[in-house]
Amino acid sequence: MGLLRLGMIVAVGVALLPADSEQQEMLYNRAALAAHWTVTFCDRNGATCEQAGALWGTFKKKAQFAAQLAYDTLSEQIASSGDQQLSDGRIETGTLKPGDLEPNWRGGAQSSHAKESGRLVVRGGS
Repeated sequence: MGLLRLGMIVAVGVALLPADSEQQEMLYNRAALAAHWTVTFCDRNGATCEQAGALWGTFKKKAQFAAQLAYDTLSEQIASSGDQQLSDGRIETGTLKPGDLEPNWRGGAQSSHAKESGRLVVRGGS
């Protein structure tokens, strides 16, 4: 669905482009002028760029602090839950009994399709 939508958007974009070479040249010049105007924004508005740079620096410091705080909090949570491990290395969560963790659903002696010498044996059949 996303590929179809992308194809439709590209088709509409191509259909809206001018076919006349003079109009194509005018569109190209306008796009180049807009790109140049965007790139030279800080040359025209130095004070605004300095203020934006200062705000960006503050934002980066706050984001780094938030990430460090989240990392430390999670590390402490994991470290404190390490005290609740069972003798066989499993973590005790307090909601399941040891019998609930046993994988009785796996194949083996209880399976109705036990393998014997490479052939499938169906129990109850002849």
